[in-house]
Amino acid sequence: MNKLIRFCHLIDPATENPLLFNSVKFSDRSRFDYVVISLAPEGDLQEQMRSISVKSLSINCSARRGYPTALMKLVRYFRSERFDVVQVHGFEASFVGLIAAIIARIPVRIFSGHHSHEVPLYGNARLMAVDSFLARHLATQVIAPSRNMRDIFVNKHRVPAAKIEVIEHGMYLDDWRRQAQQASNIRREFGFEKKMLFGSVGRLFWVKGFDTLIRAFSVVARARDDIALAIAGDGGDRPQLEGLISELGMGERIKLIGKRTDIAAVMNEFDVLIHPSIAESFGLIYPEALALGKPVIATRGGIAEDIVRNGENGYLINPGSLSEMTDAIEKMIGARASWAAMGENARTVSERFSVTKTQRVCDKFIASLVKYQ
Repeated sequence: MNKLIRFCHLIDPATENPLLFNSVKFSDRSRFDYVVISLAPEGDLQEQMRSISVKSLSINCSARRGYPTALMKLVRYFRSERFDVVQVHGFEASFVGLIAAIIARIPVRIFSGHHSHEVPLYGNARLMAVDSFLARHLATQVIAPSRNMRDIFVNKHRVPAAKIEVIEHGMYLDDWRRQAQQASNIRREFGFEKKMLFGSVGRLFWVKGFDTLIRAFSVVARARDDIALAIAGDGGDRPQLEGLISELGMGERIKLIGKRTDIAAVMNEFDVLIHPSIAESFGLIYPEALALGKPVIATRGGIAEDIVRNGENGYLINPGSLSEMTDAIEKMIGARASWAAMGENARTVSERFSVTKTQRVCDKFIASLVKYQ
């Protein structure tokens, strides 16, 4: 009889987390006993986990000055629960959690590559040194959600390749497609009924590259009146992006539609998904769009290079390139007759991200780590 593996996930925020939720939900619960902890005060994450009978609690640490107290709480809890595995998600959780796990002598300590793709972009040597140290020296294993993220760990963070395992994220495809069947009516809401609707989704933050997308789209839109762009999401860069749209005279053709609770249905109204991000560790937006049969324009990064094929299900370009983005939009419009075929290819490709498949791989790998301790 296999030993029940005691597994703790430690994460920064207490917001809903579909990736973590599906990972735990579709794991083999006869082999893994989970506890999910947030550094931040209790929130939707705890309710989400309790809905599938998973214990979830908060360390109630809302600022770095609370690190010492959080560290002591975690050490005591890790020791009392005798976890076999602690997996950390996010910079703050990685810093506090890995130190606590070492003190508590947790045998398997996993660093997740969710945030580390952005760290090199900030030009902050101290931040880079800390993040790299956590991955190289405090974790016993690093999990990267894409080959691209693995390469960032090796080339930027100097993590030994042998220490990194690539395990792709999964999603509950059937549920996502069911959500997409709801009515969102964004075409009528924003006056886009008779236009080819290009769409993008993400946090309005410079790393996501929306300024390049807006500039490129405006170049194409000036030459034709049958296209529009909707960008779903919110963030600190919204005022700057609104100013750019106004400056370019694109207020009627490019809309920032805000954060949506019906995002699957919104994406289902897009004809084409464009993701202009400068960097990604994975890019969940790609399997989400492909699962709905949407052609994509993708920047190299995360999972994009492994799944986007030029002319087959979309176009792949270099991040931050205004000329390549402009050309890709024009190519996509020119390939309109092939959108249906691209969509069928997209749906086929998306099946590799079924959470039942990806979680089976993850469970097997984690079990192997515990076995050899």
